[in-house]
Amino acid sequence: MHKLLKQIQELRLRISPGSLDVILKWLRVELTYTSNNIEGNTLTRKETALTIEEGITSGSKPIKDYLEAKNHAEAFDHVVSLIKQEKISYEDVTLKIHSMILNGIDDGNRGRYRSVRVRIAGSDVVLPNPLEVPDLMRNFTEKLDKKPDGVLKALEAHYKLVEIHPFTDGNGRTARLLMNFILLRAGYLPMVIAPIERKRYIASINSRNAKNNLLGYYDYMLRMLKKSLDMYVKLFGEHDTADDQSLMTIGEFAKYCNVPRSTVRYYLRVKKIEPASYTNSGYMLFSKKQTELLKKNLPE
Repeated sequence: MHKLLKQIQELRLRISPGSLDVILKWLRVELTYTSNNIEGNTLTRKETALTIEEGITSGSKPIKDYLEAKNHAEAFDHVVSLIKQEKISYEDVTLKIHSMILNGIDDGNRGRYRSVRVRIAGSDVVLPNPLEVPDLMRNFTEKLDKKPDGVLKALEAHYKLVEIHPFTDGNGRTARLLMNFILLRAGYLPMVIAPIERKRYIASINSRNAKNNLLGYYDYMLRMLKKSLDMYVKLFGEHDTADDQSLMTIGEFAKYCNVPRSTVRYYLRVKKIEPASYTNSGYMLFSKKQTELLKKNLPE
């Protein structure tokens, strides 16, 4: 565990501070897509982006899925706005995140602790009685208020919220946003848990819940954080501007070529250009050498 923490610290230092705004804008879509997908949302990454960036909330998917995308992006914006706020109440932050997550979906329960018993599908774990939830949450968040923000605090906050399961719905999304909020306040970038990791992610939580497998949970979550930071370094890390082999995201490539992102996407679709590489998560990367190829295809 200590080795992973050291690697995570080293990766954090390799990410360009000047890239933060670009990364947060990218994460607004990516965290929304991945976190919602884990909970069964059917929107693709592209549909999620269109919903968030262009306000398209109608189509072939259930309206609830579009609302979940819009709500998660707004909740992410909210926690980002609080990153540098000196004094916060973690209970207030948690309730606000949940209220935003369920806005227009379950207005009767959003931002309120559950008053009924609930169970996690596929798990034998008995969740706390609803009468215990307010006190459990108060004790939990008061401890968060007193501890300095850091990686282990973020992972523990995520687990404890899921363990208490204080809401009728939206517990997982709230827990992941709370965790990433703490990471951001501690100077780290958020953890992205890809949909392909869903089973292993849930298994790590269930194993700790049922078997008290604390180290297994921490090992898995730290590996996911390291994987996320590896991705940020590859996408947004410091590059030598004289190096023509440095890779750019599609947004950076479009800006470098002085064209809209939609233009790059069009030429990708008609196969006039191709990405130079892909990240492990499937994101397209472009090199500066492709600039001339793109410009040759642009109309005079």
